[in-house]
Amino acid sequence: MINKIECAYVPVSNPEKSAEWYERVLGMKLRSPVEPGRGAIMIMKEGGWLFLLPSEGNTPMTFSTTAWADDGAPFEMFPICFETSEIRALYASLKEAGAWVEQDIRDEGSCGFQLNFKDPDGNKYQAFQAPAAG
Repeated sequence: MINKIECAYVPVSNPEKSAEWYERVLGMKLRSPVEPGRGAIMIMKEGGWLFLLPSEGNTPMTFSTTAWADDGAPFEMFPICFETSEIRALYASLKEAGAWVEQDIRDEGSCGFQLNFKDPDGNKYQAFQAPAAG
């Protein structure tokens, strides 16, 4: 009965600064001017929305799991995975911005190319690019 995730809500310390970062580094578009204390709405290339909301104490979106590693070791998990068709350009943009980003893009074969990164508030994400058809 559920078709897709329409939007997600992200805790940030400063919505104006975060909106600028998401626009400059991730290529999202700001929907409307940021209203003080209200947050920012970012629109992704294919229409999904990300709400950047002010958060006191700023607890980043991430959690620890032992289900992600083959050896059961704890892993700092990302709650959102973005799809991209430009993973190399995204990687370069993140590196240029000084973001925490994995050392390199991982080629996961039939699972495509993957890259984990964090925004300036420590919210952890994954970016995924489908493998070439063939």
